[in-house]
Amino acid sequence: MSVNYFIKRKRKCISAIATTLILLLTLSGCGTQKIDGKSLREHGMDIVKIMEEMVKNADYGKLTGGDNSTLEEIRVQLATGDYAAPAAVYEMSLPSFQSILTLVGESEESYNFSEALNTQLDNKSASVLVNQLNSMKGVSALAGTSLYTAGKVFVSNELTENTIYLYTFQNGYPIAVVFTVGEV
Repeated sequence: MSVNYFIKRKRKCISAIATTLILLLTLSGCGTQKIDGKSLREHGMDIVKIMEEMVKNADYGKLTGGDNSTLEEIRVQLATGDYAAPAAVYEMSLPSFQSILTLVGESEESYNFSEALNTQLDNKSASVLVNQLNSMKGVSALAGTSLYTAGKVFVSNELTENTIYLYTFQNGYPIAVVFTVGEV
């Protein structure tokens, strides 16, 4: 099976998974309200721009992926996308970790977690979900997507719960940006 076939199938799978996620998770319009500077959407686009620079920079690919030809092919495929302006942005609220346990048939009383550990699990659940989706296409896809993951720390009064913004592009792969509530 060729890498191009794999990449095309991955793109179709990611689109289908993203659509499913949109239907399964709470979905609301992505607001552009600014409360202390940039909106969450703008912060997310800052991260998208960093990720775009990563995939379009061959030196970054060599530094992080070494001489792995499969990872280089993934980088080149991702780099063909146009990530300057999203076609749509979806805001998805995630259930708490305890709610996820309940959804899969586990009782909240089955686990005795402190509030601090529950918060940690809640903060990880969104990133774990994104990694699970990427891993569905195998180790190379997971390795490739993990090389081109970016982060940013900022304070926002706009964020009240852990949230995923799914940026979709006319000619590019969808990008999920995870926002987690922190402490000031």
